[in-house]
Amino acid sequence: MKKYLEDLRQELQKQKLTSKEIEEIIADHEEMIRTAMEEGLSEEQIKAKFGQPKQVAEELADNNEDVVAEQDDNDDLVLWKTYQVEHDSLSVDVNLISEDITYQLSDSSEIKVYYEGKAKVEKYEISYEKNEFRLSAPKRLGFNFSFGKGDDLRFVVELPKHVVVKELKHVTISSDSTFKNLKVNDLKVNTTSGDLVITHNQIEKFKLNSVSGDCSIEDSKIVEFNLSQVSGDTELDHVTISGNFKANTVSGDVELNDVTCEDFEMHAVSGDVDGKEFYPKKVTLKSVSGDVNIKNQEKRYIEIVKKSTLSGEINIG
Repeated sequence: MKKYLEDLRQELQKQKLTSKEIEEIIADHEEMIRTAMEEGLSEEQIKAKFGQPKQVAEELADNNEDVVAEQDDNDDLVLWKTYQVEHDSLSVDVNLISEDITYQLSDSSEIKVYYEGKAKVEKYEISYEKNEFRLSAPKRLGFNFSFGKGDDLRFVVELPKHVVVKELKHVTISSDSTFKNLKVNDLKVNTTSGDLVITHNQIEKFKLNSVSGDCSIEDSKIVEFNLSQVSGDTELDHVTISGNFKANTVSGDVELNDVTCEDFEMHAVSGDVDGKEFYPKKVTLKSVSGDVNIKNQEKRYIEIVKKSTLSGEINIG
């Protein structure tokens, strides 16, 4: 039983289930196998009864694909604008300062924009033309943004669930932003001071530029990820990066939990990378004093392509 459960655990980890999900599955199978052994089944008979660990893990992962992040409740918000979407894809361009925003899915074929707060929303520029949705803060004194933090305005933008977002350009200052359950071909985020949450998204190309704000990315699938940060920290939890991951940081740290990628390239002045169950195939470090520390339970070969640093280290244990 012990070997079967160990093999199952390894296969579940490869399928990128969360640690909590894996522990629940292992506990359930341990109880079922114990009952089977009490009935006199051998280890080979157990495999025949429950299935090979790889097959079991793949089936469980397939059943888990429809899990989505819990969406914001809009009951207490004001529905401001709706736009009918006739296509199966669209583009989004948002520029805000001090207003918080959440992107999530709608069951309808409409873009729905909700808000709460004291600011006068009629001063904001909003439109949906030529299959592009735009939302911008009011212009003032030649700048694109008004400075009204005291207004505490928050938007919720719901996009039709059947729609793929071809390009999403998101520029914010002093705004907290959340992305839930989206499919985005090209996501470009530039944020200063505000925090960022990315949860249960599928993204092909993701370029993130952040100054001082923290970023959390969880339960998501990304093809190519390019991260540039100054002092904010970035955490990835249960993220599959099927291509390359490049991280540029001045002093911000990067924490990686249950993450895979092809090539991981780190450029840093003093920021560190701490990885647990982080499985890149190759690692490159260019830094002044930043370190890369990787601690994995499963032993996989990780190639150190290059280390160019004054005092930084690459530690894989």
